[in-house]
Amino acid sequence: MSSKKIDATKLSTTEEKLLNSLVDKGIREIKPKRFGESIIYEGLEDLIKDNNYKEVMKLLKSLKKKEYLTEHNYDSAIFCPRCGSIQVFSKYNCPQCQSMSIEKIQLIEHIFCGFIGNRNEFEGPDGLVCPKCKTIIGDFLGAQNKKETEKNKQIRVIGSSFVCDKCGSKFEKPTTSHVCQNCKAAFTYREASYEKLPLYKLTDKIEILSPKRFERDALHQVEKIFSEKGYSVEIDGKIMGKSGVEQSFDLIARKNKNLILLDVSAWGRQTDLISLLGKKMDVDSQSIFLLDLGGNPNLSALAKPYKIVVLDGKDDKHMENLTTIIGEITDGAAEKRDSSFWKRGKK
Repeated sequence: MSSKKIDATKLSTTEEKLLNSLVDKGIREIKPKRFGESIIYEGLEDLIKDNNYKEVMKLLKSLKKKEYLTEHNYDSAIFCPRCGSIQVFSKYNCPQCQSMSIEKIQLIEHIFCGFIGNRNEFEGPDGLVCPKCKTIIGDFLGAQNKKETEKNKQIRVIGSSFVCDKCGSKFEKPTTSHVCQNCKAAFTYREASYEKLPLYKLTDKIEILSPKRFERDALHQVEKIFSEKGYSVEIDGKIMGKSGVEQSFDLIARKNKNLILLDVSAWGRQTDLISLLGKKMDVDSQSIFLLDLGGNPNLSALAKPYKIVVLDGKDDKHMENLTTIIGEITDGAAEKRDSSFWKRGKK
């Protein structure tokens, strides 16, 4: 990928590599996920080979400070305080002797026949089965939902408690501890490392590094759709307006009497819609689109009165929606288009 060289004091080589990798993959936001014994960010799997989780987090925090990324609350995780592993499991303990060898006793009632017993009396190979009337109840959680479960399969939990196998204590609420599967360390919430796992989104400052890259990639996808429908396509085309001024569009598609015009908004700016509206008023085309890669939820409502179709680039079906609308235009289904245009365009 060719990219514009920028001041090295602003981005380190590793930071520039990270950003270029995201742009090359078309990734605009990165989410944390479990990966072995640590956490990585989707799209940065290659980076983890040379850097551990802590080093990657330093890079992301640095890019946030330099305004290439924004940080958003997403998740949190428990890390082992001894080895730093994410492979941590929670265990229930006896509040008297702290033993993990405890048993949960749960009394449930089969509403249909009135039988009451311990949950383990109901357990069968196919889920819960009533010991009295032999009704196959099935899933424990589902059977408690009275709105969705058949009446003869409904149950209710009467109560639950715990008993310690070691000291014999009975109690309603156990204490909780954590065990690391990597180093076998046992610890409580007091010793645990509990960290936020934020989500990061690229900002429009990435344009300094890779001008109009996202728009170009999206336009190539749109160009392919139009070409498959038999349209001649011009990227960065111009049309003479009624005012005598040439109007520029990111994509112009022609087939017979059909003229379709499309602009791309990389970051969902309202100014991109206003610019397109000004051009629409000066050209003779009833089919005008704005492909919003930023996923701004307000653009579609703002564009509707002016019959500009906004396609949400964050919707997985936006290219499918565009294909359907182009098909309607090509088939000359004007009446259908007027009624379905907006429904499809704003999904």
